[in-house]
Amino acid sequence: MWRTAAFLACACLTAQDHAEFDVASVKPNTSLGNGISIYTTPGGDLTATNVSLRTLIAFAYDIRDFQITGGPKWMETDRYDIFARPPHSADEPPTSPAARNRLTHLRMKALLADRFQLVVHTETKEMPVYVLAIGKNGPHLSPANSENPQRGINGQRGLMTCTGISMQTFAERALTPRLGNIVLDKTGLSGEFDFKLQYADDSPPKPGVEAPAETSSDPSGPTLAVALQEQLGLKLETQKAPVEVIVVDRAEKASAN
Repeated sequence: MWRTAAFLACACLTAQDHAEFDVASVKPNTSLGNGISIYTTPGGDLTATNVSLRTLIAFAYDIRDFQITGGPKWMETDRYDIFARPPHSADEPPTSPAARNRLTHLRMKALLADRFQLVVHTETKEMPVYVLAIGKNGPHLSPANSENPQRGINGQRGLMTCTGISMQTFAERALTPRLGNIVLDKTGLSGEFDFKLQYADDSPPKPGVEAPAETSSDPSGPTLAVALQEQLGLKLETQKAPVEVIVVDRAEKASAN
């Protein structure tokens, strides 16, 4: 299913779109710093600081770290700084954020193949995932304010503020990054909602490792799983589902330039 979606995403790019960067600088980062960043401009420029090849693969293929297997150990330890600029032409760049993201991902794939000699293939594996479902007492959610044009997720330490988002977006864009594993929306709820979720900033268990408690006795605050139940009337369950993974067949260190 994901492979079909990726194909359709590529197909909707027009022939005038160039799926390669025109200029790219790749330099090893030896700062030993902890901070990493990847950001792009509306014009298509990309700047990555102190990133590993593993992080770059996850970015290029729009997947999570646990969906990458194989490859040499230095993929995680060696860090790089990258600046890349797309071709400049009379054609207008894609105007929608989704179209710009698709084009950036295609260009990054080409850069990794050229500068890191990256060769990958995809496989589908049965893996434990989270399922977001309705809790035993039903959902506690308010429909989004139709007069508020703002839509999005604002995440802080121990607090998520969600404005005008669907349960699918909540599962994919808020919970999946926080839990470090895929979260599937099985609530059956349609529409968009406004809500806040406050929880203790703990490290949640992996799916299938430990069943979350349904009530909280921790004075420092509820875990994420408990907060979902108590504040939103939702629950996390675990099950196995087919997950597409990227298998690294070949990768070479990029030389400075």
